[in-house]
Amino acid sequence: MKKYLLLFISVLCLFTAYATHNRAGEITYRQISGLTFEFTITTYTKASSVDADRNELEIFWGDGRSDVLPRTVEQFLPNDIKLNRYTGTHTYSGPFTYVVSVVDPNRIGNILNMTNSINVPFYLEDTLRILDPVIFGFNNSPVLLNPPIDFGNVGQTFVHNPNAFDPDGDSLSYRLIPPKQGIGIPVPGYVSPSQILPGPNNILTLNPRTGELRWETPQLQGVYNVAILITEFRNGQKIGTVLRDLQIIIQATNNRPPVIEGPELICVVAGDSIDIVYTATDPDPGSNVTLSSNGAPYEVPISKATFNRVVNGNPASSRFKWQTICNHLRNTDYQMIVKAEDNAPLPLVDIKTVIIRVLAPAPANFSGVFDPVANAVTLTWDSIYPCSGIERFRGFSVWRRKGCGFIQDSCSNDPASFGYVQIGETNGFTFTDTDLARGNDYSYLVVAEFADRTQIGLLFNRFRGLPSKEFCLELPQNIPVIYHVDVRNTDAATGSIYVEWSKPNAVALDTIINPPPYFTRLSRATGINGTDFTTIFENTANSYAALRDTTFTDNNLNTLSNAYTYKIDFFVNGDDFLGASDPASSVFLRLQPSDQALRLNWDFNVPWENDSFRVYKENPSTGTFFLLTTTQEQEYLEEGLSNDSVYCYKVESIGRYTADGYKFPLINFSQEACANPRDTLPPCPPVVAVNNYCTDESLPGGEYKNYLTWTIPTTCTDSVIAGYYIFYKPLPQDSIQLIDSVFGKDNKSYIHELENTLTGCYIVKAFDPVGNISLPSNEVCVSDCPDYKLPNAFTPNGDGQNDIYTPIIPYSGVTRVNMKIFNRWGNLVHETTDPNISWDGTDIKTGKALPTAVYYYVCEVFFNTLDGEQQLAEPLTGYIHLFREK
Repeated sequence: MKKYLLLFISVLCLFTAYATHNRAGEITYRQISGLTFEFTITTYTKASSVDADRNELEIFWGDGRSDVLPRTVEQFLPNDIKLNRYTGTHTYSGPFTYVVSVVDPNRIGNILNMTNSINVPFYLEDTLRILDPVIFGFNNSPVLLNPPIDFGNVGQTFVHNPNAFDPDGDSLSYRLIPPKQGIGIPVPGYVSPSQILPGPNNILTLNPRTGELRWETPQLQGVYNVAILITEFRNGQKIGTVLRDLQIIIQATNNRPPVIEGPELICVVAGDSIDIVYTATDPDPGSNVTLSSNGAPYEVPISKATFNRVVNGNPASSRFKWQTICNHLRNTDYQMIVKAEDNAPLPLVDIKTVIIRVLAPAPANFSGVFDPVANAVTLTWDSIYPCSGIERFRGFSVWRRKGCGFIQDSCSNDPASFGYVQIGETNGFTFTDTDLARGNDYSYLVVAEFADRTQIGLLFNRFRGLPSKEFCLELPQNIPVIYHVDVRNTDAATGSIYVEWSKPNAVALDTIINPPPYFTRLSRATGINGTDFTTIFENTANSYAALRDTTFTDNNLNTLSNAYTYKIDFFVNGDDFLGASDPASSVFLRLQPSDQALRLNWDFNVPWENDSFRVYKENPSTGTFFLLTTTQEQEYLEEGLSNDSVYCYKVESIGRYTADGYKFPLINFSQEACANPRDTLPPCPPVVAVNNYCTDESLPGGEYKNYLTWTIPTTCTDSVIAGYYIFYKPLPQDSIQLIDSVFGKDNKSYIHELENTLTGCYIVKAFDPVGNISLPSNEVCVSDCPDYKLPNAFTPNGDGQNDIYTPIIPYSGVTRVNMKIFNRWGNLVHETTDPNISWDGTDIKTGKALPTAVYYYVCEVFFNTLDGEQQLAEPLTGYIHLFREK
């Protein structure tokens, strides 16, 4: 008890030594060279707290080192607000993930959505993941163009946007988290501002893509703080975070905010200009509006956008102008903010978040030429492309779909959204497609491709331009095409398939160039994609008039187990091979049993388009099939079946060729397939939560126990569960291991006892009585929160009480320390990395007992996190009173 009392007094003195002053802020950085970064700490403080003003701030680099950065910017703003910036550089030892942080006592008082903010440290951090720049390129944090303080009014919608601009074009996402007072430690008693007088008219939302924060509407006057975590992604990989600590000052007046009119989405082709007027009107008579704008279009190196700031207008209008160029092309949209601010003492604002999509121009003069001998089309487009000269240009991609009729969207550069599939890439201005199926029309597009490139040529942040105009190819009908591959009888030995094909079109065939006799050969291969073709039928016609649409029934097949594929070879003038039809297979049906259900899947490989399918089921009493359902999918699930019964099905496909002049519809049956349902359905995956004393104050402190609890989603009423498997891994990159199991559907908790850490990740799987195992639950990862306190006195006098200096027991979450103890002259008298310290009061050099005195210590504390071992943001420092008297 004595140790705790002394420590409490020392900590209280530490906090009361500083005046409260911190309002809001963030840390940003830019990469100067491979491992060297320049960091800027931005804080907004209470200008009247002169005693707490900081000419310098200590920054912890996340690698065990820290520096004191000087203030480089100091600016006094209205409403008792002061802007401060502190700048410095740091060189890291190698690629790794580092948590860069700043902690400064204290926040301003009376923040409504946290407990006793006047005693809460102000904490900022960035997660910096240093990647090899040779492989991944350089990385700079996003720059936050709007300040982290904004004003609102009770009963009026509050809007804020950090307006983050990433100079590298990386993707950004936004989410709300509680403000922090240390690494992994949220401020005490934090609640969302929407929980202060909560209700249906008090909702706080954050757009994860644009970063726009909307509060509809504040209910109580006062000061609030929230934190916005901005995460940066490159090629889908997380490469860093920036934490903005935002202060919201809500007033209670009759003032109303201005309203902005103007577009929120602008699409422009690089090389074209934008000229748009934005207007803001204040509904209160006598109010004046300041209209301004900032954002990415004003930050580009060349050809920047302009927006004339209007002061004291009502309405206030300004023209946004931007002459775009090819160098403005990037993989992410540009974002800008138009801001209207009234002239009240505590101004109210309206913000319009504007997305600007600069699109690369479409390739021009896109066309194609068909080669009937090679059955191929060669596509060409202009060899002069307007944006081919920029560094990010990478060539072209070619896209195709069956059928014609593409309508271009001036704001979309995604051909896949219109049903196109990419079939190739090229650095040139031609492309040849040889994969053509007779009987179809094809639509083609070509698109310019762009990306950044690392030093060794790897691409990242890829994007594409607008697609070209459509080129539509109609294939000549000079070769037979297959209409039907229809299973007529299902049997392992005596199965049969009906095959039908067309004769060539007379005009397309040109009987003068291609005279008779005409020879047709039908071949068959086993399987949907079979290639082992053997001839099964031949026919000769001595004139075109003698050619007919032909049918053939292929007998004595194993249609129960196999699909079959057919093709037609066509010869003119006796033995001159003119070409072959595209292969066409039968439809093959598979049944997948599950508990009281059967899932039907069917597959095929045909040159026509199958638009829909009819599923038939056998009536066991009559042996006839009846229509069960019609679907456009290639699967169907029938439920409510009996596990001890056999059910039989077949599928009818309904298709067409996309070109005109062919038979329609094309109807073909699969084989008949039978199965009985059985329980193969796994239970639903649990939803897991993990707590420990770090996250739940009601749990015993200082123990290495993680408490797992889980639930089964309420929508999963049919899951039969016998128990649960618990899996664990120490770090996210480790492999997951089964550590235990619990039995009983309602046994939904587990205590994992560890030796010296709480850090790790967990998943849980449910299993049922017949051994089916669910998919993994959500993965939950937890980290240590170091609970490590040092007393300020001990008595190494041999009386058996308090003879050894140790941390206050129990402590937890600490992997090692770097403890150094000095005498009054600054000489080192004890040093250890053992968290227990175990100092007996002797000099480390001489081994002799030290006299009664006051000693000073510096203790760096290390603990486990999900990113590996980390150091506590600030070393522990203080004084130790060594008493020899008994």
